[in-house]
Order: sequence, then structure tokens, then C-alpha cells
Amino acid sequence: MDGASEDWNATVERLLAGDRVAFLEFNRLVTGFLTQLRAYDFREEWEDLRQEVLLAVVANVRAGRLRDPQAFVGYVKIITRNKFIDRLKRHLRHAEKETLPWDEETARAAAVASGAEAAGERAGDLWAAVRELPGEQQRILEGIYVEGKTYREVSEATGIPLGTLKRWLRASLAALRARLAGAWEDG
Repeated sequence: MDGASEDWNATVERLLAGDRVAFLEFNRLVTGFLTQLRAYDFREEWEDLRQEVLLAVVANVRAGRLRDPQAFVGYVKIITRNKFIDRLKRHLRHAEKETLPWDEETARAAAVASGAEAAGERAGDLWAAVRELPGEQQRILEGIYVEGKTYREVSEATGIPLGTLKRWLRASLAALRARLAGAWEDG
């Protein structure tokens, strides 16, 4: 849909007057932009996003910040993109607070190490391999997998920047998998 085929100035006036058809036209415009952004993973949040965009546009029109009707479509596109990015950032920040989603082998190893399964030989092997890692990496693994802390909590407790912590965690897990893969396949 292009902005030239519709008189968006008139649509905004009707929207401000409470016209339901103008509301649906505006929602169609915003939905088109969400589709262009490939925001399909956030489909359940599209209604909230459309409402946020609508409120921002109405507030800016009433404040006189949008005077050129030819710029309306581009303006709505930018607001839609910004609101979507804000949602995405909030979602990523929320996901960051969760502990690392791991594969089944690592989950079994963590369960063994925490005592959820029979301790046995694997727990000894695992913790022996962990003790061979550098001290900071050991503290990261213990904080996340034994104490159940979030990345941010471990970062604050150890003083390791969050990005460095994640990089070291990936390296630690890869080293543990490589070291224990042969021993656990034989056993």
C-alpha cells in the first residue's frame, strides 16, 4: 500500500473523530509495516503494538508535530519500527535473565552434578573437568548451573562483564563437552 493512494490527512481527522473505518485503515497500514519487518514471532503482540503506534501518532498529531500529510505514511512506518524494536529489546532483556538453555547432554551433566540423579562416576568426571578450567570459568559454571543464578547475577557477583561472561561460558561448555564426550561414550 502506498501513501499516495489514500488521503491520510482526512483519515487522521476521521480517526481523531472516532471513525471506526479510519481506525481499521490505520491498523491495516501498521499491520503492513509489521509484516515488512517480519515480526511474525511477535504476532500475539501485534494488537498491543498497533495500539502503541496509534497512541503515539495521535499524541503527535494533536501536539502539532506532524503537519505534512505527505509524510504521514513514512512517519507511521518509523514509529511502528521503533515500537517493534522497543518490544524486541524488552523481550531480549527478559530472555537474558533466564538461565542458559542447554542440550540434553549438558542438562544430564548438570543434573548429575547437582545431585538430581545418582552421583556416580559421571559427576566425579564432570567436576574434575570443571576444576581443570580457569578459576573464573569455574565460578561462572557454579553460579549458573549449581546456584541457579541468572547471567546478570553471576556477572555482578564476579565482576565479569556480561558479554565476557557469556563468551567464557560458551567456551567452558565446549571444553567440557569435548573432554567428557569420549569418557561418557565409553561408559
